[in-house]
Amino acid sequence: MVLSKATEQALRGLIYIAAQQRGEPVLSREIADYLGVPVQCITKIMRSLAKRGFLGSVKGRGGGFLLLPAAESLNIMDVVEAVEGHPLSPHCVLGLKVCADETACPLHRQWTDLRRQEVDWLRTQTICEMAKTTFSKMQVA
Repeated sequence: MVLSKATEQALRGLIYIAAQQRGEPVLSREIADYLGVPVQCITKIMRSLAKRGFLGSVKGRGGGFLLLPAAESLNIMDVVEAVEGHPLSPHCVLGLKVCADETACPLHRQWTDLRRQEVDWLRTQTICEMAKTTFSKMQVA
């Protein structure tokens, strides 16, 4: 699966926020520094996620973004679909313009099964679990 830069940054930003102390807003600048991206870029992405109800946004001094309690079970596919604006569209692994069940390429059935498994697996991977795993490994290193 190939994800856009915006989706990658949204996922990494959410993982970073989820690893921080609960209830404490995280500044866009801090997230941008961690990700190594311009602050304007990450602010736009985080605002979009706040509008979707994944994050809370606190304005002013001491403000920033924080993971909402309802977003504790947020999974990778939730984020991918929110940022990409649509569920992942199937495409032909051979690059054919017309490839569907009725006009299938030689790999269509297997590719469809693999993509379904991939999406199902990504739905089991929560942002909070990824944060725990990612940051516990970083602290050990």
